Amino acid sequence: MRTFLEFVVGTLAALFPVVDPIGAVPIFLVLTTGVPASLRHRYALSIARNVVVLLVGTLLVGGSVLRFFGVSLAVVRIAGGIVVFHAAWKAMNSDPKLNEVDNQDAAHRIGEHKDISFMPMTIPLLGGPGAIAVTLGLAAQAGGDLSVPTAMNLLAIAAAIALIGGVIFLSLRSSTLLLKALGASGIQAMSRLLGLFVMAIGVQLILNGLADWLASLNLLGP
Repeated sequence: MRTFLEFVVGTLAALFPVVDPIGAVPIFLVLTTGVPASLRHRYALSIARNVVVLLVGTLLVGGSVLRFFGVSLAVVRIAGGIVVFHAAWKAMNSDPKLNEVDNQDAAHRIGEHKDISFMPMTIPLLGGPGAIAVTLGLAAQAGGDLSVPTAMNLLAIAAAIALIGGVIFLSLRSSTLLLKALGASGIQAMSRLLGLFVMAIGVQLILNGLADWLASLNLLGP
């Protein structure tokens, strides 16, 4: 059985590259061009809070919703792995996280000084399908019963999500300093390295899902 600390570290290792707070810094700077520093700081806090609430909510009720629709966790792992791998492939090829429609919507929101903390910063950037899929996979690993160990595992995952939220806040709040320190090319290079790690996580999710699915069909030995 994994310890509390192991679940915290494992969650950080799985979620941090997918959420990629550092990679979101250049986009955040673009979206907040001309915005006062005080408002940019409020955006950073709102974005971090939104991501934490979204992922913790997924952790607590996501599995129940899937069971209601008759979707197995093995299928979720496979689908999540595909989504994560696809997102990593795009990151490795330096494709923007925002599509054309999202960019137009973001520009419109900036022009009207509307809140961008949920769309597009929380979804689809930081708390997108990849992060949700990984969170569902972590929930599956925490356990499916109402025992104390399962509750402790879920608490450990929630604590790691809160830590990631703190990193998001610090990264976005100090985005100007971070960009000066690393430069646009440095942030892009770091995003590519994280993309390679994310690809490995996606492949592992697919393999775990296939193993669970084959085991459910009694096609694998004990």
